[in-house]
Amino acid sequence: MPDMQKLLQTKERILEVIRQRGPELPVRVANAIGNNNLFTAAFMSELVGEQKLKISHMRVGSSPLYYIIGQEEQLQKYTNYLNHKEKEAFRVLKENKILKDEELEPAIRVALRSIKDFAVPIQITNNGELKIFWKIHTLSNEDAKDIIELKLNPKVEKKTEKIVEQKKEEYIEPEKIKKEESTELKEKQPKQTSTSISSPFLDNIKSMLKERKFEILTELLVKKKEYYAKISSDTHFGKQEFYLVAKDKKKITTDDLVNAMQKSQAEKMPALILSPGDIDKKAQDFYREWRNLIKHEKISK
Repeated sequence: MPDMQKLLQTKERILEVIRQRGPELPVRVANAIGNNNLFTAAFMSELVGEQKLKISHMRVGSSPLYYIIGQEEQLQKYTNYLNHKEKEAFRVLKENKILKDEELEPAIRVALRSIKDFAVPIQITNNGELKIFWKIHTLSNEDAKDIIELKLNPKVEKKTEKIVEQKKEEYIEPEKIKKEESTELKEKQPKQTSTSISSPFLDNIKSMLKERKFEILTELLVKKKEYYAKISSDTHFGKQEFYLVAKDKKKITTDDLVNAMQKSQAEKMPALILSPGDIDKKAQDFYREWRNLIKHEKISK
């Protein structure tokens, strides 16, 4: 019985330290209560199991942080331990409170998926289409809902309507500008086809596709060291189409994977990436997470 009482007292001292200090590392809590590091860590794990403590996804050194429910905002004082892109993603999310996934640059999208303590994903079905938003962890679900609804259905104030009406001839929608610029660039650039461009890399890709009985449906981009196309192959379940991304690179980065997945998802098909190089170590986690939608194969040069 005395041992049990001592155990309960130790756990209460741990909780008291975290109540006063906020999110903490086991080694610091152990020093504060004058206990062994290993035993203190074990007690803290038990408190997590008892739902009296929570554990962070982020790590300070090799250890996560332990905190009490309600101290989530205090985790922000440890954001200096995030990497450069994760810090940028956190800053943007904190400033905006809600971010629309498809509007973000690939590196930020990946970083948001890494900072799970601060970025909370929200899936919304709008007009039959699935949309992903990110909310800062301190924002309530109700407030998040209001902001998302406003982003999906922006309300135009009367004052704004008058300004637009007065300058109707000068006003051009941002999306229209992008489309016009894109069209202008396409008109200026000569269309590249496989017949006008040749390289050992392209020849190798075409040869490999032919050997494996892949059918090239549409060539989307043809460069000496880059080739995008829609391809298909016969399987036991019928024709399977892929969005092919072939790059003559020594390392496939996270940005390469994200870009390929964005393009393939827009076409509602999985992505197949071919390259003479391996996937970068930093991109391995992302590749494992999305392996059902992205396939990579290393090819010989």
